[in-house]
Amino acid sequence: MEPADTLRNMDNYVAKHDKLVRHLQMQVEVATPEFSRVIMPISEHHKNGMGVAHGGAIFALADVAFGAAANAGRSTGVVSLTSSIEFLNPGRVSPLVGEARLVRAGRHVVSYDVRILDAEGALVARAVSTGFVTDTPLPA
Repeated sequence: MEPADTLRNMDNYVAKHDKLVRHLQMQVEVATPEFSRVIMPISEHHKNGMGVAHGGAIFALADVAFGAAANAGRSTGVVSLTSSIEFLNPGRVSPLVGEARLVRAGRHVVSYDVRILDAEGALVARAVSTGFVTDTPLPA
């Protein structure tokens, strides 16, 4: 599958089926099995009581970046097995960018390194996400 087709297919899958992506105003810019890039603004609805990006919103961005890459170009879904995140800097400068890079592509297990950056390039968080390749078809 060509990268443009992979992007279009993942974008359609996300747009049609992932309500949290729409709710948090995320945009999948790139989605291939090796790499994804997802953008999320920091609006008042994304902030914690201290006025910076909420850890839950940051984790959601990391999870979506992982899911976008892990499910790109597949006919069956990949679900999370484990995720570990380290929060390094407050998310202050909008938008945040989540980038997932493939580390391991096994027959049943896939692993990705995920980095969350702010608009100035500061590393906000890094995560390791591992998924299980299911035999459950992805919705059309």
